[in-house]
Amino acid sequence: FEEMLAVLKTAYQRKHAKGGRTPKLSLEDLLMATLQYMREYRTYEQIAADFGIHESNLIRRSQWVESTLIQSGFTISKTHLSAEDTVIVDATEV
Repeated sequence: FEEMLAVLKTAYQRKHAKGGRTPKLSLEDLLMATLQYMREYRTYEQIAADFGIHESNLIRRSQWVESTLIQSGFTISKTHLSAEDTVIVDATEV
């Protein structure tokens, strides 16, 4: 996580060297949101609501995070459920 964050900070400083608007979401939170999307199968809508930003902003910024990390040599893969995985949903009402 720390190595990914260092790469993102460097890329962000290069991208915004001349200034710009301060984002609502810190790089740490943005990385965490991107990893939640890729690993936990949560929707952008759910994650955006948790972080208090609009879904379209999260999508755009997550794509930047993903492409930046891939360009720097990180291997980012989504976890796929295999046929052998079992998912149990408890829909009991209390």
